[in-house]
Amino acid sequence: SVGDDLVHKIIANRPYSSIEDFIEKIKPNRQAMVSLVKGGAFDKLENMDRKAIMLKYLWITGDSKKRITLQNLNGLIEANILPVELEFEKRTFVFNKQLKANCKQGDFYLLHEPFYRFYTKFFDEDLLEVENSIPQISTKVWDKIYQKVMDGVREWIKLEHDQILEKYNKTILTGDWNKYAQGTVSAWEMKSLCFYHGVHELAHVDINKYGIDNFADISSEPIVDYTFRKNGKDIPIFKLNKIIGTCLSKNKIKSTVTILTTDGVVDVKFRPEYFSMFDRQISEKQADGTKKVIEKSWFSRGSMIMVTGLRSGDAFRAKRYSKTPTHQLYKIDEVTKNGEIKLRSDRVGSLE
Repeated sequence: SVGDDLVHKIIANRPYSSIEDFIEKIKPNRQAMVSLVKGGAFDKLENMDRKAIMLKYLWITGDSKKRITLQNLNGLIEANILPVELEFEKRTFVFNKQLKANCKQGDFYLLHEPFYRFYTKFFDEDLLEVENSIPQISTKVWDKIYQKVMDGVREWIKLEHDQILEKYNKTILTGDWNKYAQGTVSAWEMKSLCFYHGVHELAHVDINKYGIDNFADISSEPIVDYTFRKNGKDIPIFKLNKIIGTCLSKNKIKSTVTILTTDGVVDVKFRPEYFSMFDRQISEKQADGTKKVIEKSWFSRGSMIMVTGLRSGDAFRAKRYSKTPTHQLYKIDEVTKNGEIKLRSDRVGSLE
């Protein structure tokens, strides 16, 4: 997300005294700025932890509020900040929103079902008029009713303004963090730089627990584990190894994935049909007919995988035998602080 034009602009406006000074001079878009922070561009300028720098950036550029009014009610509802005591006010707010969107005709709101049912349950039916057998209410009359109900929300905001403001701004910041800053600093580097400037994400995995090998320690030629006799011939069964790494790129034609292990770059070869099965993007049809991606290719840049197979020269060939207790491929969804890894062998939505 950082193109040549932006690079030249950054160089031309040096030096910078702070991240605020940088933003003021460059006015970068959010995606470019997030990539720069993730890549470590501000580590020395701000002289603090990179996640703290990201938090600072999201805070100073986020949609935080200086005061709360009734205009923020929709956001307060979405953030689940409204107390249960204001459930009726919340329902009335939603009703009013839907009324304006679906029922307005001239100076009246036409109360078809289920609008009529909600209105008559809580409000004075004598205020309604009937036109062509359709109950309706004047927009002015309804607004007076609505504003009176909202007085309860106004009073709550007045009494607890500062606490509400703090909660709401924290919710906004959390939403931005979840959208832009999930993952470890190592994952940030891979996403923004396509290499690890610091520690590899898989550096602290307990390789002994999972029987994982360093690629450099594996014999460059397959080692025969044992043989069995078939049709008068000795069939060799080779010793299999497991390696882990982060996907850098893929070659669909050759069915290969280039991964970065903790001790170097390795090309991993799969059978074409197996490669295709895990390379495809999985989408789900939404209610409005559009498609939503629910899982990207397992070989997308930044994906962490564990592969069982054989080393052949400087490459690795994914393989398993019928008696092999593991799959050829696992996706590593998470690396915990104690060196454990959360593995998955099935695509999203597949049957166990």
